[in-house]
Amino acid sequence: MTREELTLLNVGENLDSLMNLDPRGYGVCRILYAGSRKFAGEPVSLHAAKGLINHVKQGELVYILTGFVLLPWKEAETDGIISSTVFAKFLIKAFGAKPVMIVPDQCEKAISAMCKILDMNITGDIDNIGENTVCVISFTKDSSLAAAQADEILSQGRPCMCFTNEAPGGNKNNCFHNATGINTTEHEAKFDVLFRKCRDEGIYTLSIGDLGNEIGMGAIEEHIRKYIPYAEEGGCKAGTGYGILADTAAEDIITATVSDWGCNALMAAAAFILGKPELFHDAPLQAAVMEAAAGAGMLDMYGEARPFIDGFGENINCPMVSLMKALIEYPPTVYDKTTAWFENTIKKGFFQK
Repeated sequence: MTREELTLLNVGENLDSLMNLDPRGYGVCRILYAGSRKFAGEPVSLHAAKGLINHVKQGELVYILTGFVLLPWKEAETDGIISSTVFAKFLIKAFGAKPVMIVPDQCEKAISAMCKILDMNITGDIDNIGENTVCVISFTKDSSLAAAQADEILSQGRPCMCFTNEAPGGNKNNCFHNATGINTTEHEAKFDVLFRKCRDEGIYTLSIGDLGNEIGMGAIEEHIRKYIPYAEEGGCKAGTGYGILADTAAEDIITATVSDWGCNALMAAAAFILGKPELFHDAPLQAAVMEAAAGAGMLDMYGEARPFIDGFGENINCPMVSLMKALIEYPPTVYDKTTAWFENTIKKGFFQK
């Protein structure tokens, strides 16, 4: 192992630890991480960042599928959509890619508000995505129309990646559920149809989730069914027979306490690998986009239009972003001061196991 490899490994470990902090204390994030870490074979944020860098190219399309509608309010939640909009900006800055956000219609107003904060333009035309522009498309909630819309979107340009973040996915009976097993099928966008078409065409897929009812989490199906409440067969309250687990498997996955935290860790890891930590946003911008989303009517998981994500306010989200940023900025500043420590540590062989 080289010094560079050891540094990269531990940056990934740090980011994984942060995105899986458990303020609630109920342990679900730890359970999920055990499965996703085994699946990846290395720090999950690091593994996904490598996949991102290997597949996203300048001028190419990236599909971003996100947006979970909450009951009983029938409005979209902040988790997923906030970090996905920041991620769209990251793709433009880091790769010169063309992001296409595919969302339920409830998300459009918030995306517009956040794009003003992020200084991004918006279009609805995939064929005319200009510089510093994100394309936003509302996807149908009608399962009978989903395949046709998916084909139409793909006909306008094959993406280099299909990325999903806190995107609802149907189970083996095509039923969608919230965290406690309540059927939300009629309210959710059916973009898992588009995800499957991308996967079947060999397009790289990367998914982020924090429970198992999100697109892509079927990659660790056995683990989730065994250990996550309501994911076992028969576990949903709707009586669909298969529980809340989404019946879609991504090529790479990230699991975190909050999906947005996983997306932030992905961007931080990619920025570090690229040697450009400045690509990762800072705490003031995090606060600004959270406030913009809430101001546009997006809900926290408890049904309030406030600048919270999954029950966590700026007092947790902003310091976490600051710490992630600091952890990718710091290693180069001590490179000349730690040579002997790295050399001697590597010689001991612990990290060669």
